[in-house]
Amino acid sequence: MSEREDDKQESGRPWDPAGTQPKHDPSALLPDTREPLLPPEAEVVESDAIDDDDGREGDLLPQRRSPGGAPAVAAAPRSSYSPRFQFLTGALVAVGIAALVGIVVLVVGPSTSEPGPPWSPWKPSSSGVQGATEIATHVAPEYRDKGQQLVNIDANDLSFKGVPLTVALRTGADQGGNIQIHGEKGVLYQLCGLGPSCAINKGKASTERGLLLRREGLELALYTFRYLDGVKQVVVLIPPVKGKAQTIALYFRRDEVQAELKRPLTSSLAPKVPSVANVTLSPDAALVDQATDEQYLFTLNGSSFNNGGFLVLEPYSPAADDKLQKDLKAQQQQAAAASGG
Repeated sequence: MSEREDDKQESGRPWDPAGTQPKHDPSALLPDTREPLLPPEAEVVESDAIDDDDGREGDLLPQRRSPGGAPAVAAAPRSSYSPRFQFLTGALVAVGIAALVGIVVLVVGPSTSEPGPPWSPWKPSSSGVQGATEIATHVAPEYRDKGQQLVNIDANDLSFKGVPLTVALRTGADQGGNIQIHGEKGVLYQLCGLGPSCAINKGKASTERGLLLRREGLELALYTFRYLDGVKQVVVLIPPVKGKAQTIALYFRRDEVQAELKRPLTSSLAPKVPSVANVTLSPDAALVDQATDEQYLFTLNGSSFNNGGFLVLEPYSPAADDKLQKDLKAQQQQAAAASGG
């Protein structure tokens, strides 16, 4: 028997004439099946041997592993430099966030926008009737004729000698001629010259002077709506010509001048008040004429149903004004006769 045959019998493997099989036993390379070992520093402690401070039983330290599991790996020792590294890492993150925020601010700009220009360089410091009085005191000296102030302005709420007034407005014939009752909060301005019945005692009545007075009324209304809370309507009494009673009024409602209230006052009315001589040449002449074109005749009527009265506004016409003037003159004569005067 040959040596290869002897090897075959001894190893229990078939004879390999080509010599391709290994000379050693492959099963010898497998690890031995043994009970896994705990880490050298681990110590098994029974759970009934340890009690927590609150009386609860502790767990096994360390936990038992099932046979065949991987050996437990001991925790890596904590370096004394770890807190320092954590602090430096947090600081670097904070610096990075701050830098990113700075870049966003530079690119996008600040989140807060700057307020726009004020509606007017001046505004009243009070509200209510006191605020209306401040507006009248501010506006009146600006309107002049040949260097002299045209009128004085009295301001009040919608009342007459303490009696509250409700506006009763009759629309024009082209609008149906209906009566509209407006009981909202309002302000009453009276433009009064130094002549009888508030007539202007200086200069000559003219279309140009009338336009300038209408501009003054519009400015009063815009200031009032802009700065006095809750005011929905403004009535402005215009001075009469000499020899007549004061019968003409301008009427403004807040919702009709919204465009002027949203933009600065100087965008509607020129910063410099024009004079009587150049009022028609002012850049705001067209706006003033349009906003104040509709004028009314006003009368005061009492009410038998409440303690108030009505401020009646009817469309102006020369014929209606002449009739009203005659009626008022007759009333004055009757009042003088009744008083023995």
